[in-house]
Amino acid sequence: HIMTSEQIRQRSDILGTQVITRDTGKRLGIVSQIWVDIDRREVVALGLRENILSIGSMPQVMLLSRIRQIGDVILVDDDSVLEDDVDVEAYSPLINSEVITETGELLGKVRGFKFDTEDGKVIALIIASIGLPQIPDRIGGFETISTYELPIEEIVSSGPNRLIVFEGSEERLVQLTVGVMERLGLGRAPWEREEDEEYMRPTTIRPENQLGPGVPLRT
Repeated sequence: HIMTSEQIRQRSDILGTQVITRDTGKRLGIVSQIWVDIDRREVVALGLRENILSIGSMPQVMLLSRIRQIGDVILVDDDSVLEDDVDVEAYSPLINSEVITETGELLGKVRGFKFDTEDGKVIALIIASIGLPQIPDRIGGFETISTYELPIEEIVSSGPNRLIVFEGSEERLVQLTVGVMERLGLGRAPWEREEDEEYMRPTTIRPENQLGPGVPLRT
């Protein structure tokens, strides 16, 4: 089947979306969680809650395959889509899983993912470079940490709350957003930090070696 861009959605696009039945227009709830079968690298099920604020109880579960249409709302055939016997314990929300290379380098934590809403195939992970623990993820509506996209093919193996990716994966990360920390020059991605030591030492550059404005330091 041919993948179209409309079918590819980010987890964050789907969260908070209302699920409505086509037969009676009944509102079943809003999407509060998305579960992934990490071995098959597929989104399997959605969790529904009454509203964004209702927490505590287990959300109701619906298989991704029951979705008929995704727009401003998610349309399903009828309220029989709510399952009682799906064991979501077998699946992972992926969020906050650590992403580590085979050589043990920590790339960050999973902040989201992109997937094909037709067949559930996860296309890419969205990773946040781990900021400083004392700094919140958002300040005044701005992301403090940068996010990156990593193709799902980079995953070598997975365990509870941890994904191992190929050595060198950090070179295949595509930056999606620039966090406030990075804008202010305070936060660097973990894999760039070894070079920080060079920036720390105040060195005076002889005038003939100084770069003029607008010359890229590295391409």
